[in-house]
Amino acid sequence: CDHLQPTMWLGTEDGCIHVYNSSDNIRIKKNKIKIQHGSSVHSIIYLDNRVFVSLANGDISVYMRDSNGVWNTSQPYTVTVGSVANPVTRMVPISGKLWCSCHNTIKVLNISTLSVEHQFSGSGETQRSISCMAVSGLGVWLSLQHSAVIRLFHAASYDCLGEVNIAPAVTKMLASCDDIIRQHKAACLRVTSLLASQDLLWVGTSAGVILTMPLPHVSATTTKISQALQVTGVPHGHTGHVRFLTVVESTSQRGETKRFSHTKESTVHPRVLVISGGDGYEDFRSAGVSEVAGREDSTNHLLLWQT
Repeated sequence: CDHLQPTMWLGTEDGCIHVYNSSDNIRIKKNKIKIQHGSSVHSIIYLDNRVFVSLANGDISVYMRDSNGVWNTSQPYTVTVGSVANPVTRMVPISGKLWCSCHNTIKVLNISTLSVEHQFSGSGETQRSISCMAVSGLGVWLSLQHSAVIRLFHAASYDCLGEVNIAPAVTKMLASCDDIIRQHKAACLRVTSLLASQDLLWVGTSAGVILTMPLPHVSATTTKISQALQVTGVPHGHTGHVRFLTVVESTSQRGETKRFSHTKESTVHPRVLVISGGDGYEDFRSAGVSEVAGREDSTNHLLLWQT
């Protein structure tokens, strides 16, 4: 049935949610469903067969399916988590809960009762709001607005386990850049995106530099991360800000070209692609001597890594 097909939900600044079939070409195909809200859509998360939508007025609208498996888009359940002054700007699912960032506060939403069961400060700095969140196991990484520091929190105890300043690693990557460019990027350096994939934390920055860091093991009893965390710069990045980091997984069957082989053995291997989006492309190994430097600074680029 058409209503049971996978869908993509797209939220807009004017408060609309457009629902498309995942197989549709959205450039030429009209949206399947259009839902109008009174406030801008900040974030959309699919969790536990429900869709959670955070809005600029501080509410989270929860969409569920009816008994026939069809999305009930006319009567969402509404939970007030934030406010107009401090709306929910980011949501991440972890351990059956939904972490919601409201300015510099994390509010933990119980998805069974749809109520906030805990809240705590993600930063001691009241003027800095939480800009990015990424989850790996029992660890949740946070970055703050206009800051080059990332912090690790425990998913169960909510304790801060440690923090890392990524500025030295970025400065090292910018060594071959022009002096004025390097000074400008260092002066306004901040984290713009976070992604946890497999055993690495990927960090996108306003300088266009992308960093990776091995994810530390976080157990139920971990109280502090004692070992030094090694931050490494990736040679390829963007001229401008790293706008987003995401991961795409697909399965490829080894030996699939052997269509007429008599053997029945086949192995499925997951193929993981990490994708960054940003303005321009930069090879930081030769950023100061590139012949095409600046030629496509404002052109959107996608960079892909197979891991």
